[in-house]
Amino acid sequence: MAKYFQNIPLQPENLRSLRDALIKEVLEDENLRQVVTIKKVRSGEPLAILGEMDAVGHAGAGCNPTFDEIGIGNAVKRWALKAWEIALSICYTNLEDTIAEYCLKSGTEIGDLSGTDFMAIYLDLLATQMRRMVWRFAWFGDTAAKTITNGGVITNGTDITLMTANDGLFKRLFAIGAANASQVTAIAANTKTTYAAQKADIRTAGTATTLIDTILMDANPMINANGEAALIMNKGLADALALDIKKTYKDIMPWEKIFDGVFVSSYGGVKVISVATWDYMVNVYENTGTAWNKPYRVVFANPKNLLVGCDAADPISDLDIWFNKDERTNKIYATGKLDTMVGLDDHVHLAY
Repeated sequence: MAKYFQNIPLQPENLRSLRDALIKEVLEDENLRQVVTIKKVRSGEPLAILGEMDAVGHAGAGCNPTFDEIGIGNAVKRWALKAWEIALSICYTNLEDTIAEYCLKSGTEIGDLSGTDFMAIYLDLLATQMRRMVWRFAWFGDTAAKTITNGGVITNGTDITLMTANDGLFKRLFAIGAANASQVTAIAANTKTTYAAQKADIRTAGTATTLIDTILMDANPMINANGEAALIMNKGLADALALDIKKTYKDIMPWEKIFDGVFVSSYGGVKVISVATWDYMVNVYENTGTAWNKPYRVVFANPKNLLVGCDAADPISDLDIWFNKDERTNKIYATGKLDTMVGLDDHVHLAY
């Protein structure tokens, strides 16, 4: 049986309206478009990648010069969209004997939850979970994901199908890093075996600033050639960086809230984006019970190079919501397709 409000039983001393109930504050949605570029594409559709032209200009030869044919670096990647779906069913009997019973209609219409306070709250919370779903697919998806006991990194007890809809950007970025070590800066805190040790290490004086300085010095200078690249990092690391700057340099790292949940600052003239959703996802989905898997991560890239493809203008699809009169249940359904891609592999630098 699905659990809705079993912990708030139907008793006179309890609230008579669900709209009076305090909904636990949830993580604010972070605007995905701040850190990736979303494209409407079809599965199999190519992405043409143009690199640099070969070098030109030779020592002068006077008359009758030699005319060269030079090339332009190019490649093609193809989108491979994978389907996801949300299929939910709600029976009114699961609301009886709870505070939600006050929401129910009467008589023959008792099973139809449309227009009730319960459905309004349910859909609000569902919207939050759908936004998290897109972040999970875009960044943490892995078609080969396994739980820790099965040799993977996914938290034991997790429904593995939450992770296997598609391959996310972290899987692709880690593959790039594995293939080219010069594009990776190691984070020592990630190797620690307890939560406390991981947090203590990243907060050690000089650690966070040295890490970011190393990234900026070692990264391909073309990453930020047009000044649009960003140091995208999880909130835990961003907080450690701000603390390190305060303690080491006696300076304040100002943060600007540009969207709900999206905080931006700068370091050495480079934009810094703090992404709390990464912390949330690692804590929930990549947690051994004693330590986190790669809790501190940085992606130094132009968001235009971090691509999320979907079969519609927006990765979150509209919901179909209806009351099934034959089954006397309320149905909610949504589906879509999604894939991720790193445009230029050599135009990213990672830290993990």
